[in-house]
Amino acid sequence: MKARKAGWRNSAALLLGLLMVGPVAAQSTAVSADTLAATILSADTVAFNESDRLEKAYTTLSGISGQVRKIFDARTVTEELPEVVENLRAIRLSVEDKAQVVDIKQLQMCQLMLGTIQEQLAEWRAALGTAHQQLEEMNGRLKGLAPRPARVLNPDEHARALMRADSALQVRQQRIGGLLAKRFERVRTLQTQVAASYIQTLELQDAVGDQMRRFGRTTVKAAYPPLWAARPDTAAQVARPVGTYRGQINAFYFATNWDNWAYMALIGLVFYGWVRFNYRRVSKRTLVLDEPFRYLRPGPVAGTLVVMFSLAPALELHPPPVYLALLQGLLLLALTAVFARSWPRRPFWYWLGLVGFFVAMGAVNANATSGLGARWGLLGLNVVAVGIGLVLLMRVRKAVALPGFLVPVTGLFMGLNVLAVVCNVFGRLSLAKMFSTAAIFGLTQGIGLAVFIELFTEAFHLQMLASRLVAGGAAHFDYDKIEPQLMRLLTVVAGVLWLVVFTSNLNQYETVYNGLEHLLTAPHTLGSTVFTFGNILLFFVILYISTLLQRYIGYFFGEVGDDDSSDSRRRGSWLVALRLLLVIVGFALATAATGLPLSKIAIVFGALSVGIGLGLQSIVNNLVSGIILIFERPFHVGDFIEVAGKAGRVQDIGIRSSKLTSVTGSEIIVPNGDLLSGHVINWTRTNDHIRVDLVLKMAPGTDMQTDLQTARELIQEEIKNSPYTMQSMPPEILLNSVNGQLYELKVLFWITNIRQEQLTKSEILAGIYRRFTSQGLQLS
Repeated sequence: MKARKAGWRNSAALLLGLLMVGPVAAQSTAVSADTLAATILSADTVAFNESDRLEKAYTTLSGISGQVRKIFDARTVTEELPEVVENLRAIRLSVEDKAQVVDIKQLQMCQLMLGTIQEQLAEWRAALGTAHQQLEEMNGRLKGLAPRPARVLNPDEHARALMRADSALQVRQQRIGGLLAKRFERVRTLQTQVAASYIQTLELQDAVGDQMRRFGRTTVKAAYPPLWAARPDTAAQVARPVGTYRGQINAFYFATNWDNWAYMALIGLVFYGWVRFNYRRVSKRTLVLDEPFRYLRPGPVAGTLVVMFSLAPALELHPPPVYLALLQGLLLLALTAVFARSWPRRPFWYWLGLVGFFVAMGAVNANATSGLGARWGLLGLNVVAVGIGLVLLMRVRKAVALPGFLVPVTGLFMGLNVLAVVCNVFGRLSLAKMFSTAAIFGLTQGIGLAVFIELFTEAFHLQMLASRLVAGGAAHFDYDKIEPQLMRLLTVVAGVLWLVVFTSNLNQYETVYNGLEHLLTAPHTLGSTVFTFGNILLFFVILYISTLLQRYIGYFFGEVGDDDSSDSRRRGSWLVALRLLLVIVGFALATAATGLPLSKIAIVFGALSVGIGLGLQSIVNNLVSGIILIFERPFHVGDFIEVAGKAGRVQDIGIRSSKLTSVTGSEIIVPNGDLLSGHVINWTRTNDHIRVDLVLKMAPGTDMQTDLQTARELIQEEIKNSPYTMQSMPPEILLNSVNGQLYELKVLFWITNIRQEQLTKSEILAGIYRRFTSQGLQLS
């Protein structure tokens, strides 16, 4: 019994032990599983983070690599900067060359070149600065990449793949870093060089400015000994080449100002095409000009060159002396080709003498030394120039009928050469050369502009001829009414261009321009209104130009007021609308040019409305009526109308009134309000036909019936043979009255043109009289 109880106790203890050990073992097993799961999760996280780092790094490096290739290409600066440095060196040599006579045109050109170089350098500085900032930003992004993590001791396959990718990333990062460093170094070097060149341009601009100011102050002083005290040429004063630096400066100018030649070529192509087109239109009509043009030819090559080179100096006011001499030389060659076909022999030989003088003067001015030989050569040419001016005034101008404005131009040519002689004698050689250059260039430019005016006027005349022929009008008309006004306008334009170039050659353009600019742009106050004289002048100039355009626009299309064709009437109608448009646009532009605010303009129009209400009703009525007539078109220019007992052909439909030309030749001015509100009879609205009547009184013969039949046959035959009557409308011959002494016939027939009514009646009446006389019939 005790043994059995002890066995139970042992069994219970064992069971209790097992029950107690089981939870502890389970707990230990659970802890080991959690640790393993955490370890696995941590490895996955590390792998994921490493992959994300590599992906972001590769994306950043790809962006930097693509951006660094699109950054500012420094090769352009690297290639062009040495040339800029050489040009600056050439300008410095030109400015510092004390052995040469100071040439104001050369200084002006150097100043222009320095401005161009400075703009280029400023552009490069800005581009290099932007590139430097971009490189710094990329370098910051490169340095901001996440660092490489610690190596894993026992990596698995996936970890080894990440490590290989990371190694490739490090190689690429080093390569891009080296590329950025090289770009940094190149950009910094170029920035230093460009900045040094930019500073040099500032220094040279100051030096050129000082020389120009000294030139203006010291030219009145004797820079050289008087001519009677000058010594023979020394080795330093003997004519020698100007130097390669001037050639380099000229080459730079031609390379950077090619657009001037493009503009000249465009002007030449437009003029040549215009003339050739009109000559072709005239030749298609087999028209032979009664009086050939003086300078214009069907193949206007020489004339086109004159137009190009006479306007070319106005495109660039501060060119180098060689450029200006080249332009004037080409102009003289073109003028020689034109004069060879149009001038008499003796004036042409005089002209060749002027060309030779120009060549000699150019050779003397090209010698930049101040030796005694050069001074005597310049003095002799100045004396010869005075004689050339006298020949031009006394012989050439009268022989070839040059424009009157060449008289003061030639006078200035002579006067400047006299001043050059005086300056040369008293040792002011720079001033003498400037006067000589301005004199000869002013004379050749003036002659070129005079021929340009003639060429343009003749081209305009040809345009009118061609337009009239194409429209079916006559080729002959009175051009003398138009030519003086066109010549006056072109002379004003040419005079302004000549003054611009002349003052530039005398180094006075900036002074004159600044004075006029201050006069025209200085603000003035009147009450609360601020205005400038420039705005007022521009207002009237625009109105004047629009008035001239609307008045003479018809001439460009061949309208001269004496053409009665149907095409001329249709053309006249839309020309009226075009004139109205020009007036409206001109007034709008002139109003905008005043610079006044819209509120003040509205006040002005409000005042005008009050004036309209008080006393301008009729004027406004006529203006509005003119606009309605233009668009409603109850009649056209060229129609024969009758209004308020006045009859005539419509010559012009104006804005306020219209002009009629009566059959007697008088001009009738009719307000547009009367034309719109009154009864208007338009005889030629659809055609020019009109029925006229003749009253014939015949003495009775022995056989009235036979005489009447014979008279009718003779009248019908005469009317049928007339070229002015309508053959499709047979005449009506009526017996109007009969008495013992005579009987009266009334003849009704149609003619083709109402403007030939009186002429047709006269010729038919004369023909009837001849026929009646031959048949023994008598008119009473």
